[in-house]
Amino acid sequence: MMNATMADKRKSDSRRDGKKAVGTATGEVEKGSQEEAPQPEELTPEAALADARAAAEVANDKYLRAKAELDNYRKRAQRDLTEARDYMKGVTLQEFFSPFDHFRMAMAHVEETPDVETMKQGMNMILGEFRKSFENLGVELVDATGQKFDPEQHEAVAQEASDDIPPGTVIRQWKCGYRMGDKLLRPATVVVSSGPAAEEEAGEQADG
Repeated sequence: MMNATMADKRKSDSRRDGKKAVGTATGEVEKGSQEEAPQPEELTPEAALADARAAAEVANDKYLRAKAELDNYRKRAQRDLTEARDYMKGVTLQEFFSPFDHFRMAMAHVEETPDVETMKQGMNMILGEFRKSFENLGVELVDATGQKFDPEQHEAVAQEASDDIPPGTVIRQWKCGYRMGDKLLRPATVVVSSGPAAEEEAGEQADG
């Protein structure tokens, strides 16, 4: 009975010693790990300045590259815009080459053709070519004669008394207007009726 008790005691002591050994070994490993972990080196002022300069050079290089790319893009955009404008000018002018050629020929034969009717037919033909050129470009002529004066479509250069034409109505047109789609390229230059002369004089006397 005593032998069994002694054996149990030795086993218990052996287990305690094993746990102590494991704990000691674990502590030593943890301690060793902490001691072996590298500590970050503290930069000297000179090293910190060198790093800052290197970062600044990288940032400046990126800035210069981006600036150069932006400048190149602007130059390309300006060149493309100039080419597009020149192209549109050429397309527009081509529409008027034929009418201008015919006009020059007509003027060259003015003295050789005393027939007024023939000259009239030639000028009407040239006028028709001009109209066709405008149509090909999508330009519409604005004829304001007899219409109610519209300040958004017409430009009044004078007023004139009229017994036949109501006040505010276009009596005659000096220059026609031009429109492309919904955009007015040039307003029609017109003379507007101010109403009967008697009413106009009465109005002036009342004002006086």
